[in-house]
Amino acid sequence: MMIRDIKFVELEQLLLSIGFVEVPTTGSHKVYEYSPLGTLVVLPGYEQQANVRTMHLVAVRKILDENGLMDRDVFTSFLEKVAS
Repeated sequence: MMIRDIKFVELEQLLLSIGFVEVPTTGSHKVYEYSPLGTLVVLPGYEQQANVRTMHLVAVRKILDENGLMDRDVFTSFLEKVAS
């Protein structure tokens, strides 16, 4: 997977666009839930313009793919499109 600098705001927009909502939390992490399936994505409290670490992108790709929300190839295409 060819990943360049993906900003947190871009990843957040993707999650929101497929139906995730941000869940209020008291900790330093951001939690997003896809209610119909009870799917959760938990990420560190990135600043909006911060670059997302590769390990977090891989984790999100796996969660979306395993829950049938987005095929891993589609997610990889999203990363390549954003990165270009």
